[in-house]
Amino acid sequence: MQEKCFLCHFEMPDPSRRDQMIAPPFLRVQEHYKPTYPKKDDFIVAVMDIINNPSVDKTLMPGAVKKFNLMPKIVYDQDELRLIVETLYDMDYGDSPKMRMNKLDLTLNNGEKWKLSKKSIGQINEIVANLNSFKATTISDYNKLGKDIFDEAKMIMLDESYTGELWEQIHVFFSGVEDNMHSLISAKSIDKADDELTILKAKFDQFHDYFEQEK
Repeated sequence: MQEKCFLCHFEMPDPSRRDQMIAPPFLRVQEHYKPTYPKKDDFIVAVMDIINNPSVDKTLMPGAVKKFNLMPKIVYDQDELRLIVETLYDMDYGDSPKMRMNKLDLTLNNGEKWKLSKKSIGQINEIVANLNSFKATTISDYNKLGKDIFDEAKMIMLDESYTGELWEQIHVFFSGVEDNMHSLISAKSIDKADDELTILKAKFDQFHDYFEQEK
């Protein structure tokens, strides 16, 4: 990991070296992939796959892709890569702060709501409608809902037209719902899925407090 990974990735976020970051810290990679792939074997397969075949369609970290670009395809010895990913899964980061949305982190644009395209607002409205109208009795339906709304959200986060402070505010919002979407994708019980669904409804209800469609 020292030789192959930490040249680009910090092990943990370091605010004092923020300007030197060219890839997401390993802690953030673990945070995004482990909730969706809690079983070690599944985690290893998923992370090795995205490293061997980088793809926007497969990434669970659209914010990182927008900020740092997609990881380049690099040829690794597969046994060595597997050991690296196993180590990433096993690493204990203790009480390191996670990325969470706090409503106070979102700010208006000089007292006005941030303006998004008609397409993006339509995608948000579709997410909200899917959350509010969802009715199912099987866990696979909940998992599919999580994937569907994550795919819609990912399109907004990867929109190249959003830059600067506007994109930072979009990223703040979606950083706060990513964990819940991932947890819904991987939920194994109806009770857990219902909890995540309730949280997602509440969080997406806040979206239009800060963003609106451009004229």
